[in-house]
Amino acid sequence: MLGTAPLELARPDPRWRVEEVRGRAGFDALRDGWDALVERGPADVPFARHGWLAAWLDAFAPAAVPLSLVARDAGGERLGMAVFLEERRRGVVRLLAPANDHSCRVEWALGPDAGSAVAAIWAHLRDRVRWDVLLLRDLLRDGPTSVLLEPLARADRHLTGRWESLRSPRIRLGGAPAEARTSAHFRQNLRRRARRLQELGAVAVRRFGAGEVEAAIADFLALEAAGWKGKGGTAIALEPALVRFYSRIARDAAARGALAVRALTLDGRPIAIHLGLVHRGAYLLPKTAYDEALAANSPGQLLQREVLAECEARGLASFEFLGPDMPWKRDWAPEHAPHDWLYVYRPTVAG
Repeated sequence: MLGTAPLELARPDPRWRVEEVRGRAGFDALRDGWDALVERGPADVPFARHGWLAAWLDAFAPAAVPLSLVARDAGGERLGMAVFLEERRRGVVRLLAPANDHSCRVEWALGPDAGSAVAAIWAHLRDRVRWDVLLLRDLLRDGPTSVLLEPLARADRHLTGRWESLRSPRIRLGGAPAEARTSAHFRQNLRRRARRLQELGAVAVRRFGAGEVEAAIADFLALEAAGWKGKGGTAIALEPALVRFYSRIARDAAARGALAVRALTLDGRPIAIHLGLVHRGAYLLPKTAYDEALAANSPGQLLQREVLAECEARGLASFEFLGPDMPWKRDWAPEHAPHDWLYVYRPTVAG
């Protein structure tokens, strides 16, 4: 999860073929093969799974007609798959990854031969699909889709551009405890705030079980809406599309044993919640919330300390905050994983 094995560039092979599958029914039919490729490839992350993309389409683009590309080798075996949405603006056709601020990261579904998969998909995009601008947002800069696609496009004389969208913090686990690697001042503050919080009542950590997914979703939505996001009208609970998306990914994760919702409670009441996922040795944090009335006691950071200790006890390899860099994340002395919006332009006037 914290990096990829060396990736080899490939050039298109005339024996490869790419199928175009249009519409939601066609995309939905690809689910099993899609996830099987992701699990065998170099980008096995929840955001590349079919269920995550289906949840996004249902929530944010229910009327869209997605274009799915399925690349196969000479023997008919799947090499890779990718899905796109078409957008037309003032005569310019943009081909987009289905993504927004809630997607976390974009990767194509690539099998073990990722170089051949990207080469096949690129050749089909170049020669068979109408577009002027290709935009893949929030690609992990050293991820396989990013590393393999851009050189192929540039070799075919397509201009490319990058805009750094995120420097997503993450912590390597193992060796010295993560808390011990933070500053002495920060650790002292944590201890002091923990004591102050305990003076207010009984503090505990609640780990939601497999059968408590609906309670976990309800508690998270209620806590997030209780603060400034609720007052400002930006809370997830106030936007039906966001409720559908986060509820769906939580249920899907719970169904495969990947959901990890943790709450810090005060006298049994949640005051901080992680809506987390555990996948392939990594803890990933799409969303978190805390009780802002207790901000002076740092309930969010105290929960973060407990979750990190649990991750270390379980032998996980990394903790990924996801999303943008923020001051509270920097307190944990993380590394940073750059993400980019990758643009590819046709060598035409419109491009």
